[in-house]
Amino acid sequence: MSFRLLALTPKGVFFDKNVDEAYFPTPDGPLGIFPNYTRIRFALAPSGVLKVKESGKEKYYAIFGGLVKVDSDQTMILTEEIEDGGSIDMARAIAARDRAQDLLGSKESAVDIERAKAALNRALTRIDVKSLDEGGRKS
Repeated sequence: MSFRLLALTPKGVFFDKNVDEAYFPTPDGPLGIFPNYTRIRFALAPSGVLKVKESGKEKYYAIFGGLVKVDSDQTMILTEEIEDGGSIDMARAIAARDRAQDLLGSKESAVDIERAKAALNRALTRIDVKSLDEGGRKS
């Protein structure tokens, strides 16, 4: 049994497919959604890993905030940004992580700490998703 999972961004439909399970990053931890799940709406964490099981195979996405609306036969994701694990450039993600860590370690008063922390979380999420996509474990 499966359900329809629809991901929408400001750029349009990211994906629209039938899946067996989906695990969402929420501020309170992961939340699994299954076919015929109860109606619910919830917020996504600012950044995290979305795991989707489709025909017995796991697929990973980096997702950055948004809302989820679950109905009995469809789950809709509204998010600013989502990235397929296979499309993430690991070298670029590592470079972004290093830049963010350097900014956070900087003694300059002009550094926007909250922005640097958000950049670090986004980079770490991309690294985790790429690692999972390649068959590794989330670190």
